[in-house]
Parts: sequence; C-alpha cells; structure tokens
Amino acid sequence: MKSAKIFLAGMYIHLALSIAAPICILYRGRWERFTGGLFFFYLVMILVVHVTGWVCVGMAICAYRAGRYSQIRHGLKLLKLWSIPFYILNFFYSVLAWGALIGASRGLMIFFIPIPIFITCSMIFQSGCVGICYIRYLRKRGEGQRSSSYPVDSQKSEKGQGRPLGIHYLLQLIAVVDIISTGVLLQYPASDI
Repeated sequence: MKSAKIFLAGMYIHLALSIAAPICILYRGRWERFTGGLFFFYLVMILVVHVTGWVCVGMAICAYRAGRYSQIRHGLKLLKLWSIPFYILNFFYSVLAWGALIGASRGLMIFFIPIPIFITCSMIFQSGCVGICYIRYLRKRGEGQRSSSYPVDSQKSEKGQGRPLGIHYLLQLIAVVDIISTGVLLQYPASDI
C-alpha cells in the first residue's frame, strides 16, 4: 500500500520536525519569521500526517473489500514493524524534551503533555485500523497458525487450523502489545493471499 509508505514517511518527518523546531527556536533565542515559519510548518505537518493516516485506513478498508489482502499484510508490516524505531525515538525524545520544558517552566507546561501523547496514540490507532482489516481477513478465511503455541479460536477450518482470537482487535490499538499481536498475526500462512 502506497498510502502506508507515505504515512510511515510522514511519521518520521514529524519526528524530525518535532526535534528540529524546538532546537532551532532555542538556538535563535527569539521568535522571528524563520522560527515562526518552522513552527507553523511543524503544525501543518502534524495535520498532514494525520490526514495521511486516515487515508491509509480508508485504503486498507477498500483493499479489504476488494480482496487485496496481500496489500493489507504489506501495509501492516510497514506500519507496525518499520515504525518501531520511530516510537522508541519519539518516546525518549519526548521524555527528555518535556522533562526539560516542565522543569524550565516550573511545572506550568505539564498541562500540555496530553497533546503529544494524543498525537502519538492517534498514530497507533490509525495503524491499528490497518491491523484490524487484516484480522478480519484472517478470521473470515478461518485459517490458523502453523504452530499451536499461539492462542487460536476453537473454531476449525477445513485445514484443521483455528482462527486468530478476537482479542487481537483490541491489541492492535494498544501501544507495545500491538507489535506482539502483529508478530502473531504475521505467523499465519500467506500462501493464498
């Protein structure tokens, strides 16, 4: 899915701008045209990344309805596995930057912490929607995993394998466990996709 690639690239551009904008503003020492423009571009980029994320969700739904399950699987791999470095860097940078901002403002900036948390969680939610499309396909197909070490539904298909548990719908929307759930889902055979 091209939209998944664009969304993933946008996530990394967002991370680079979230690092560059405050550093540039602090380096310049004052609010001027360049720093104001960079900050405005950063805010516009947040909007663009989120719109791209919802377009990606829409494309995953269209691919599901059209039966293009390999595209959904590829998009799931991109958005869940290739975004791991983004979330790790985003977490560490956010802890450092917001810790410094809260300390410098003597605690007043603590009220703004939900904003970056909401931005990050919405990206996880958007990529989780792509995972939900893939789970729907796997449950509709009714095939299970090759190994019995993963939890599967007790309903069996003609091939004697189960379906993924419905809990994966929820796991795709929760940070960190979404990666574990994706690893489990990608263990399903992709032979007939």
